[in-house]
Amino acid sequence: MNNILTAPESLKFLTALWLFLLAFVLHELEEWHITEFERRNFVEVPPTATGRSARMWIAFICAVGIIWCMASTLPGIPSVAAWIFLPGIVAALTNALQHVYWTWYFKQYAPGVVTAVVLLIPIGGTVAAWAVHHRYVPVWYVAILAGLGVWVLIHTVRDGNRMSPIIRAVYNFGFRLSERLLKA
Repeated sequence: MNNILTAPESLKFLTALWLFLLAFVLHELEEWHITEFERRNFVEVPPTATGRSARMWIAFICAVGIIWCMASTLPGIPSVAAWIFLPGIVAALTNALQHVYWTWYFKQYAPGVVTAVVLLIPIGGTVAAWAVHHRYVPVWYVAILAGLGVWVLIHTVRDGNRMSPIIRAVYNFGFRLSERLLKA
């Protein structure tokens, strides 16, 4: 009987994870032309930072997000889903806050900031709070994830207009992947 009573709440949480994934995909699509912004504003931009490598990364990370969300929600157990999917949510929230910071720092639109503010931050924050409130995950787990996000944000601020090693690695990965897939 208890399962019948908690099933709607479980279904709502799992659905919220898919809603977050949709917001994430929309965010990534808003970044479709981010290379121009980065070339205009950052120093130490690698030669692999091209529109093609950025779009390959976007396609790759969206596919990873879909697989990750499927893997976390397939068992139908909110606590399992929360443990598996929350690191991705925190990573996306960290990236969303980076876009807000870059918009402020560079005093111009940073591709991704609209979906970051309108979708990712509100939905991701709600899902994380929901997971803690319903005890799908302990507070310490979210605190550790949030601490890692803060660490990345500190480096973002410290880097200023220098392209971070993570973004350079993303471009390098996207470039290598596009070279392999599009030459095959």
